[in-house]
Amino acid sequence: MKIVKSVKDKVQRHKERHSSLDYQYIFSDSVDFVKAGDWDRVTANSTVFMSRDYLQAIEAHPPENTRQRYAIAYTDGEPVVAIACQVAEIGGERLMSSESKVRSSLAKNYKERIIVCGNLVSSGLHGVAFSENFDEETGWRIVAELLYKIRRGEKLNGKVDFAMIKDIKGDRLQSSSVVERFSYRKIQTDPDMVLELGEGVTSFDAYLSMLTSKYRGRVKKIIKSIEQAGFECRKLTVDEEMDERLLSLYLQVERKSKTRLATLEKGYFQGLDQKLGDSFQCHGILDGEDVLGFISVIKDGNEAIAYYVGFDYEVNEKHPLYFRLLQLVIESAIDMGCHKVLFGRSALEPKASLGAKPVDTYVWVRHRVPVVNFFVRKLFRNIPFDDAPERSVVKAK
Repeated sequence: MKIVKSVKDKVQRHKERHSSLDYQYIFSDSVDFVKAGDWDRVTANSTVFMSRDYLQAIEAHPPENTRQRYAIAYTDGEPVVAIACQVAEIGGERLMSSESKVRSSLAKNYKERIIVCGNLVSSGLHGVAFSENFDEETGWRIVAELLYKIRRGEKLNGKVDFAMIKDIKGDRLQSSSVVERFSYRKIQTDPDMVLELGEGVTSFDAYLSMLTSKYRGRVKKIIKSIEQAGFECRKLTVDEEMDERLLSLYLQVERKSKTRLATLEKGYFQGLDQKLGDSFQCHGILDGEDVLGFISVIKDGNEAIAYYVGFDYEVNEKHPLYFRLLQLVIESAIDMGCHKVLFGRSALEPKASLGAKPVDTYVWVRHRVPVVNFFVRKLFRNIPFDDAPERSVVKAK
C-alpha cells in the first residue's frame, strides 16, 4: 500500500508541476517597468529589500555576475504575489574554498547559470512577498510557477537549469514546504545569529545591563582599547570618495570568505545611502580622517540587519576593530528604534559573545535534470558551515 501511495503521489506531483495555476502574470527585467502601485501594495508589509528604492539601488550597481528579474501574479486584476530574482553565473570556486581534494574537484567541475529567488548580496527571505491575508501555500505554489516561467524565458540568454529560493527561517519553513512537490530540496546553511533586544532597551547602557558581568566587562574592554589607540567611532556619510574607501575595505574581507556567490561593485554603498535614507547607516572607526574599518546597518521594520563590513586586517591584528564594529551595530539598532539585531551567518563566536543566538536557516534548491539534483545536494553538503556556540551572555530573568 505504501508503494501504491508513493506512486500515486509521484504522478500527482508530476501533474502539478505541469499544470498552470490559472493566475495572470507580468514579468520585467527592471523594477522601473513594473506597475509601481501594484508592487508597493503587495510588498507593503514585506522586507525593505523588496522595496523599489532598494531594488533601484542594486539595479544601478549590480554584482557583475547577476541580473535582476521581477514578476507579479494577479487574480481578478488584483496583485497577490511579487517576486524579485537574480539570474547569476555561479562557478564552484564561488561556493567553496579548495581545502580538500573533494572540494577542489567539485569546485573545478561545477558551473551553473542559476536563478535565485531572493538576493545573493543579502541574507534573508528577500525575494518573496504575498498580499495581506493571501493563502501562503497557494502563494508558494505561485512562486514555483513564476520561477519556472522566468527560467524558461531566459533560454535565449542562456540555459538556466538550477533554481534557488533563499533564505528560509522559522515558520516560513513549514509554509514553504509545498515547493517540495515541485522537486525543490531543502538544504541547511549557516545559522543567522540573532540578538533579541526587546522594546525596553533604548540605550547602549541598557543593553550592557542585560549582560552578565563577564561579558559586559569584555565589551567595555574592547571600547577602552579602541579609545586608547586614539581611534574615533562615528557615523559616515557615503559620498563617492567614501564609497571607494569602503569598497576597498570590504574587498579585504570578501577575498578571505569561503563562499562568494556575488561581489559588490563600486557605487553600491553610496546608492544605498541615497536610496534608503534613514533606513541605512554606516559606522566607521577612524584614525584622524582615515577609515580603518566600517560596518553598514539596514533597518528592516523592527529589525536591524548587520550588513556589509570591511576593515584593515593589519590594523585589526593589533586592535579589536572587528569586535568594536559589531558593537556599533547594536548602537545603530538602538538609535534606529529596532528591537532585534540580525548579525548574519559568519564569525559566529564573537556574535554569540554579544548575546546573539543561532536561528537555523535553509535554502530550497532544484535542478531541472533529476539526476543532477543528487550532484547538487552533494555539492551543497560540502559547502562549509559552522555550528554556532552556545554562550550564557544575557542575565537569566
